[in-house]
Amino acid sequence: MPAAAGAAYYSPAMEAAPPRTRGRRLRRGTVERPLNARLVRVSFVVVAPAVLAFLFSISTTGTLQRSSLEPLFDGESAAALAATLDTEFPSRVPGSEGAADATVWYAQTVGALGLATATDTWTEDIPDLGAVELNNVVTTVPGRSDENIVVVAHRDNAGTDQALGDNASGTGALLELARGFAPQNAGPPPLPQHTLVFVSTDAGAYGGAGAARFAETSPLARSAIAVVVLDGIGGHGRPRIAIAGDAPVSPARVLVRTAARRIEERVGVAPALPSAPLQLVDLGLPYAAGEQGRFLGHGFAAVTLTTASPDHPPVPAGDPDAGLDIERLGQLGRSTEALLSSLDASVGGAFHTPDSLFLGDRAASGWTVRLALVLLVVPFALGVVDLIVRARRRGLPFRPALRALRARICLALLAGLLLWIGALTGVFPTGAPLPLAPYANVLGEPPVVGLLLLAAAFAVVWLVVRQRLVATAQPTAEEWLAGLAVALAVVGAVAIAIALTKPYALVFVLPSLYAWLALPVEGRLWQRVVLFALGLSGPFVAFVLLGHELGVSLPAAALYTLGLATVGYLPLGTVLVVLLWLAAAVQVGALAFGRYCPYAGGAEPPPPGAVRRALRRVVSRA
Repeated sequence: MPAAAGAAYYSPAMEAAPPRTRGRRLRRGTVERPLNARLVRVSFVVVAPAVLAFLFSISTTGTLQRSSLEPLFDGESAAALAATLDTEFPSRVPGSEGAADATVWYAQTVGALGLATATDTWTEDIPDLGAVELNNVVTTVPGRSDENIVVVAHRDNAGTDQALGDNASGTGALLELARGFAPQNAGPPPLPQHTLVFVSTDAGAYGGAGAARFAETSPLARSAIAVVVLDGIGGHGRPRIAIAGDAPVSPARVLVRTAARRIEERVGVAPALPSAPLQLVDLGLPYAAGEQGRFLGHGFAAVTLTTASPDHPPVPAGDPDAGLDIERLGQLGRSTEALLSSLDASVGGAFHTPDSLFLGDRAASGWTVRLALVLLVVPFALGVVDLIVRARRRGLPFRPALRALRARICLALLAGLLLWIGALTGVFPTGAPLPLAPYANVLGEPPVVGLLLLAAAFAVVWLVVRQRLVATAQPTAEEWLAGLAVALAVVGAVAIAIALTKPYALVFVLPSLYAWLALPVEGRLWQRVVLFALGLSGPFVAFVLLGHELGVSLPAAALYTLGLATVGYLPLGTVLVVLLWLAAAVQVGALAFGRYCPYAGGAEPPPPGAVRRALRRVVSRA
């Protein structure tokens, strides 16, 4: 073809034309499209079998047979005993003279019935009280079997005006139940099938130390098939059944269902059970204010019968200002007696403690819930792995992002160290690893000065570290994405560790997985802030539910949780995992609010920081 003819096919506009981008599908792993959303969506199919298993596991539970004999429990007699306890010993703080006198009164009263009674005395370090002498009074009614049915009620209180009558109704009911098995003039009553054990515990108002002592050391506890706890059964509120434990377990379904049926038969209304969200929170972060928690934590099937108001749980049902509801006390006393008769007539060994989720009159198997929670981590893990692999191929600057996260992890560990120092100096409570009382000093009289000093110490270190994390220039999209990928990797590692050890605790972490995974690189500020807040919804809801259960505000619930850590009720491993998650959350927050910067501005290698410079000076002078 002649050259002139070929020139007709050339146009300068063709050379200057920009490349077409409209309609072009962006490649995965690029800054514009970092997440393989399709892979994440498709991966959710692995959760379907667990959801189906959960739905098929929901079923009704049978109840134990009701005894043909009518209960003989006398509500007026139990109320008179409760009134005597309140009148003669109004303040029964563990270790006090009033508590010791109340112990003697109870032991003499139950001993006068002609039943075998023994007192277990020991010393316990109780938060806010120190090392005090405690007493459990144990009464046994021999049965034909060596297996035991245990009935528990604590007789102590906090000694404050709003807690003077704490569980006087439970103590009165315990004495009245024992009276029904006392020898009579016409001869001893018929022997029950199982040995009955009535335990009046100490320090029940301070975390259930007496219940823990009995569960850990008593030979009678080792052969117990079930435990029934009475706590404030003479109140005016709706009857409730408490089922939370110190471990992620639940009472046997048949025990819960039988207790509910026996109460409904006598009261006329079904007792309230904790809501499903609250049950998930209790299983995820095992916490139980009631004494049944100590028994469940040691593998005994236990429930607490109570009428305490959920709006004001610290206020006992036996508060003198409110007065005992004698009719309700009689109804729940007879319900308890009928429950004991049903348990006594049961055939077989001890009731087990499988984890379950109670949904009204139905229940779902806990293993299906755990399986679903674990499988919900899989799509996130695949998405993050795909993101990191593709980002590494494109050479994203991971090292500065890792150093920034390392600095935040060090700050989180410093916060944990300051928490430990606060416990040593008395800012936070110490003592036996038991749940704190709702009226603990850390809530009623928060150590403001100590908290401010600890906060100031943290702020000083934070100001030093902050110099390396302050944005001197707007980070590039690549640096932003590297910071997010590193933080998501740590959050994913935390989720996997939780899935392997405490699957129920994933309810607190799962919102952060998918909300933060969806953070856009170049999205609007409000979008990133909303997604970041959604990621915090798991811990936020947990604090709200805990605050509602304790009757305190959200900040007080957070302070209470710190107290649970310093007394050892929350294990050290749990505290470390939480601190690691918080460090990653802070980095995600910096990214969401536009405050993120790679460590030392992304310099490679980074210049020495304040700590290394100080060490070099010390070495050079030496």
